[in-house]
Amino acid sequence: MEELAGAAEAPPAPAVPADTVALTSRMAPRALNIPTTHVGQTSRFTFDGYHRGWFARTRGGLQHLLTPIYGGGKVYVGGGFSSHQVFAYDARTGESEWTASAPDGGPSAAILEDGKILFNTESCTLFAVDADTGRQRWSRWLGDPLMSQPAAANGLVFSGHLIDGQSPGGLEAGTTGWGTGDGRRYGFTALALGNGAPRWSIPVDGDVMNAPILMDGDAYFTTMRGTVYRVDQRTGRVRWRRRVHATSAPWIHHDEVHVTVRRREALEGERQVVERAVVLAKANGRTEREHDPVPAAYVAGRPDPDVQRGWRYEGSRATVIEGRAYQTIGNEVHCRDAESGELLWRRRYTNDTRSRPASPPAVAGSQLVFGTQDGHLFGLDIDTGMTAWAYDVGEPIAAQPTVGHGWVYASTARGGVVGLEVSDVSFDGWHMWGGNAQHNGRVLATEPPAEEDERPSEGTLQLNEEPRDEEIAGFPLQGTRVHADVSGFVARVRVEQTFQNPYDRAVEAVYLFPLPDDAAVDAMEMRAGDRVVRAQIHRRQEARERYEDARERGVLASLLEQERPNLFRQSVANIRPGDAIRVTLHYTQVLPYEEGSYRFVYPMVAGARYQPEQGASDDAPTRQVVLAPGGERPDRVEVTIDADVGAELRGVRSPTHEIEVERRGRAAHVSLAEAAAPDRDLDVRFAIAGEAPTVSVLASPPEEGERGHFSLALHPRLNVPEDEVMPREVVFVVDTSSSMHGRPMELAKAAMQRALGGLRPTDTFRVLSFSDTTSALSDAALPASEENLSRARRFVDEMRALGATEMLRGVRAALEPEAEDGRMRVVLLMTDGFIGNETEVFREVHQRLGQSRVFGFGVGSAVNRYLLTRLAEVGRGDVQVVTLDESPEAAADRFHERIASPYLTDLRVDWGDLEVQGAYPRRLPDLYADGPLVVHGRYASGGRGEITIRGRLAGRPFTQRVSVSLPSEGEARPELGSVWARTRIRDLMTAMTLQPSPPLERQVTDLALAHHILTPYTRFVAVDSAAERRERAVREVAPEETSPSTRPEQDTSGPVLACYEQARDEEGVVDPEALADCLAAL
Repeated sequence: MEELAGAAEAPPAPAVPADTVALTSRMAPRALNIPTTHVGQTSRFTFDGYHRGWFARTRGGLQHLLTPIYGGGKVYVGGGFSSHQVFAYDARTGESEWTASAPDGGPSAAILEDGKILFNTESCTLFAVDADTGRQRWSRWLGDPLMSQPAAANGLVFSGHLIDGQSPGGLEAGTTGWGTGDGRRYGFTALALGNGAPRWSIPVDGDVMNAPILMDGDAYFTTMRGTVYRVDQRTGRVRWRRRVHATSAPWIHHDEVHVTVRRREALEGERQVVERAVVLAKANGRTEREHDPVPAAYVAGRPDPDVQRGWRYEGSRATVIEGRAYQTIGNEVHCRDAESGELLWRRRYTNDTRSRPASPPAVAGSQLVFGTQDGHLFGLDIDTGMTAWAYDVGEPIAAQPTVGHGWVYASTARGGVVGLEVSDVSFDGWHMWGGNAQHNGRVLATEPPAEEDERPSEGTLQLNEEPRDEEIAGFPLQGTRVHADVSGFVARVRVEQTFQNPYDRAVEAVYLFPLPDDAAVDAMEMRAGDRVVRAQIHRRQEARERYEDARERGVLASLLEQERPNLFRQSVANIRPGDAIRVTLHYTQVLPYEEGSYRFVYPMVAGARYQPEQGASDDAPTRQVVLAPGGERPDRVEVTIDADVGAELRGVRSPTHEIEVERRGRAAHVSLAEAAAPDRDLDVRFAIAGEAPTVSVLASPPEEGERGHFSLALHPRLNVPEDEVMPREVVFVVDTSSSMHGRPMELAKAAMQRALGGLRPTDTFRVLSFSDTTSALSDAALPASEENLSRARRFVDEMRALGATEMLRGVRAALEPEAEDGRMRVVLLMTDGFIGNETEVFREVHQRLGQSRVFGFGVGSAVNRYLLTRLAEVGRGDVQVVTLDESPEAAADRFHERIASPYLTDLRVDWGDLEVQGAYPRRLPDLYADGPLVVHGRYASGGRGEITIRGRLAGRPFTQRVSVSLPSEGEARPELGSVWARTRIRDLMTAMTLQPSPPLERQVTDLALAHHILTPYTRFVAVDSAAERRERAVREVAPEETSPSTRPEQDTSGPVLACYEQARDEEGVVDPEALADCLAAL
């Protein structure tokens, strides 16, 4: 054993960049608005639109908690220094799974190894409990007090401890208790992981700081006296030790040991306490280099001036991953090259260095995650240090967070545990303090937890509680009726679904269903037995409170929420035994126009959504998180459509279902030939005879004090020589994830082969595929030669559907680097599109788009139309969907026709003398071929005028003028107000996707309340008014008036019964005032 002391000899001069960027310069932490959560309770909420979160307050009270563990679908955390408990929570909902109680207090941060949760308690004992149940497997007294957390590897558990009369190993005991004397003695012990039997013990000069670090058969640790040790795991032999006044546990990287040390030295003209990152040689512990000092007034003479502070100490430990060292030190975050020590970037998050301001960082995926004493959680890009996301938890965070399958988990200094869904499942690997049970790196290749409840694929009710014995787990769906009235290019749709409560008790149920991604849901009602409950729109928290209050009082109530733009959730409380439940929803949507047809699409399948687990008690969705396809369902869907598109029809057809069509002049009545199984989306196409009208206007005239609303579709007439087409770089991006297996993959390959054949000789192209990794045909764009096309066809043939849907990587690869000058890049994305991180994909496209265009190409019978539509919108392209019954070759031909045809860019509309206001979308899309420009707006008064469309056609200025008439009076069409409001909300939500904004959120909320639109910030709530009046009547009638002698069930005398009958209203509810008057007159 070699024992060394002293400072480094002539460490190299540090390289410090001149600029230090403020951490919040790009993005300030966004408040999460976590509901008030009392001790022993969990609250769930949503944030950033559709991301889930939960917050639990442990039963230990408002105590400083240490780093939580993630594993096996659970989150584990000790209750604090004064607590005797360890808690397990469901990782996705925060619901309590189990509580383990120990006779000793102060559970340390724990580890998960071999199905066991292992933790020390401050007052002396190492415990092993079953990770699934919390039952104790074994325990072993180590010494009192005990501040180290354990580490495990190779069938052994390691921990430091004070030596007393009961400590293992037969080492000489010192004084016990706590003081400043030198009479205490300390040991380092190895135990058998299986049963806790002692293997060996050695004396050391202090308790272990944080935890031992296990690597390559050795254990490394720092003691509270600042000494770094290297010890053989098998024998306990000390290979070397070095006292360097270390203030952190070590990190082992290749042949180096990274630690942080405390010094007092001159800095900025005065002598002060500083911390330095120091690198020791793994072989002998000698100092190899030191990095620049950082002011650290918060560092005490030793980390354990008292037991409690020593127990919770973490220090400025570096995290070294893939050749880079990341560290929160002083008031900054540093990233260095681990080999050279070069400082690559640094970010400052506070100017106050009097207390340790931030936790050590966790590294997962491409992000660095840490918490601060200000209660903020940050996610930084590991390459640039730029803030990827930041949230305000509202309570100090001192312990290192953990990251598991898209979620970040952090504990607070006030007894709280928070879980936030910030990314997709590839964002994973930091499951406990130090990453893994050896405390020196990421956990690799773990499976995400299976979401316990399957989401129904479309419109089913499920119990929101455990069914009793011999009860089924859901509500049988009796049937679905859909009716659409199509006027022009706008559809007003009514969806009615009927269920039967088969239970002998009242229950609460959950009803989940998909709708078109652009649907403006603006009305809902529910019928239960003979009762009708109509919903009102409220702010989300107010709606939740009304619903929960009615639920607690036993009153029939319902709550309608938007989980995603194309997925909605209905909760129904207090449904009586045997009641039939009929839920009716109303929504409005604009029909897309393509290839001379208007398309009506009704989604019947929500699809299997991959949550790249990567955008209340208030409002959390329940555990139903993954959309999983089930077996064949017995229920059927009936659909009828009455359509007048404002022009003569050439024909009506459906590529998905057999339909019956009855022509009524230029109108048509459409129905399914027979009720359909809900196993694929319904697609009905209304083909226009001849060319579509140059302009189509639908309007609702102004009413007193209110503006009118209009929707306008323009079909510009384009004439340009065919040879005036800009050269192109075409990038094909194919989703090869598991969800594309089978027929969708076949369609994608067939479409790709056809699309490759449609390239022009002057084109260049690239081919990419993505699942959980990204593959490319070539590093750069290739000329569309026969040789290169043959290579591409072989590449496509070899594609296999396997892995997760990491779309973000594929999109990023497609859009970088920039296209060659003089060429327009066109990206074609082929996918079913069911991911959980749509927001991140939209943001990526927006930031990298430049002059490129992105087209969405949906493949399959049930695709995520929301993602594809928004992707094309942000990418200024277009979208089309190929169902399983359609020709992928024809779809590929349509794509080439669109990008080959002249198209209008840089569009804008001059409304002339028309008093138009608030026209949306504000950013008008490019127009391809015969695609229309659809604009929704408001106007103050009617009139006729000329509007001018301006843009660029094949690079040249384009102008077209058309005459438009807006009515000043006539029949009101409130659905047009809904469409306008929904379009404006969509614009505002797009802005918030790129940068959260409380003022914009308020605008969305106010707009939704005014127009009765369901959004992430508003909800429909319905409470049975008849039941409320009954309850009020019982409360308000004086006790003597409802005594046994006067209650009709007890007193059958004529006068009393007459009073009750006289006081009933048309719904049979007793008016308390009328009853009181009548009874008083007896």
